[in-house]
Amino acid sequence: MPRFAVAAVTLTFIAGAAQAAGSSPAEIVQRHVASGGNIDAIMADYANDAVVLQNGRAIQGKPAIRRLFEAMFGGGRAASSAPAQGNVPRAAGRPKMSVDKVWQEGNVGFVNWHLGPMHATEEFVTKDGKIAVQAIFMAGGPPAQPQG
Repeated sequence: MPRFAVAAVTLTFIAGAAQAAGSSPAEIVQRHVASGGNIDAIMADYANDAVVLQNGRAIQGKPAIRRLFEAMFGGGRAASSAPAQGNVPRAAGRPKMSVDKVWQEGNVGFVNWHLGPMHATEEFVTKDGKIAVQAIFMAGGPPAQPQG
């Protein structure tokens, strides 16, 4: 194989790998936050075998994660023009979520946000430009209702 062909194949491979890597973890987190509850937009950044860790449970795979967000956002697919940082518009009757900070360390994106008394930090481990693992750590939510 001539050197030119080898170089072209190598450059094509490198360009393909860079494109597959896609967005930075911080950009992925910013899109996630700016989605405003648009489930299709949220799901576009998850790997097929992604895992979301929330409230002591592991939700695995895109179909299960989609169901989680449908329950959370009422199945909403409405587009949003929310900013990546700052206040995220609220759906009708829902309180407003405020994003305090988005940043990244290596292949992990982070977001700190609050919603009334609830504060959260979310971590997004990314691989090849997709969310592989999302861990959600929340504190300060409303008190649990007594059982009985």
